Amino acid sequence: MHAITFGTQNAYAPLGQGTWRMGTDPSLFAQEVEILRDGIRQNLRVIDTAAMYADGGAEKVVGEAVRPQRDTVFIVTKVWPTHASYDGVLSSLKNSLERLGTDYVDLFLLHWPSAHYPLKETMRAMAAVYDKGWAKAIGVSNFNVDLLRQAQQLLGSIPLTANQVEYSLMARAAEITVIPYCQDHNMTVMAYSPIKHLNLLPHHSAERTTLKDIAAQYGVTEQTIALGWVIRHSGVIAIPKTSHKDHLLSNLRAINIHLTKEDIKRLDRVFPPSSEDLPVQRL
Repeated sequence: MHAITFGTQNAYAPLGQGTWRMGTDPSLFAQEVEILRDGIRQNLRVIDTAAMYADGGAEKVVGEAVRPQRDTVFIVTKVWPTHASYDGVLSSLKNSLERLGTDYVDLFLLHWPSAHYPLKETMRAMAAVYDKGWAKAIGVSNFNVDLLRQAQQLLGSIPLTANQVEYSLMARAAEITVIPYCQDHNMTVMAYSPIKHLNLLPHHSAERTTLKDIAAQYGVTEQTIALGWVIRHSGVIAIPKTSHKDHLLSNLRAINIHLTKEDIKRLDRVFPPSSEDLPVQRL
């Protein structure tokens, strides 16, 4: 399986740990910290979070989880588009760093294209936090190719390192232009919601039956096959949320799944490629 570098000299597994909805319930804080630490022990060292997740609560969970081993972990966080002004970006990241208990993040993303502030202003702020050393790399989320080009032009010599987009068997729009563009420009694709809605598939549907058949061949779960399908692409890392140890183990097995051409054809038949490119939504 390919490694993910984010343009660094380090190599990371093509599977990270998402934290959406972590930090919401204080009674689960210790459990959430421990599941992230379990993942780190299993070499899942890319942890994705955001200022808006549980209003900063997820960042506090991440901060506690990585505290003994900060330098071995790649932390990604995001600024919400309503805070994408120059001062808003700096303030958001400063608050994130405080919650994370660190003086830098490895990758800082604009969470969505902003309906409130021009991209030029936001990218000027992103360049500023990069120059200050608060963020070691800069990226975006939910950007189409046109916006990626604009962002990179505005950043100048600072590389646009990553684009985080929804990508799964049931949401394939990113593979039309976004994934090829990112691969051609040394930009990591971070796939969020990589197993979204699989549990809603009818029990006897063609989709569920095909997934079950392929999973049985490899002795793994349907979720493992779905994750393996996502990360088969070079330069793509999946970031599923993991809330239980059995989910973590199931996710880990995806790294060693090597789907055959026939497996891919079978999945394409029941999960057909999208006919529409990734839409742009401004928040």
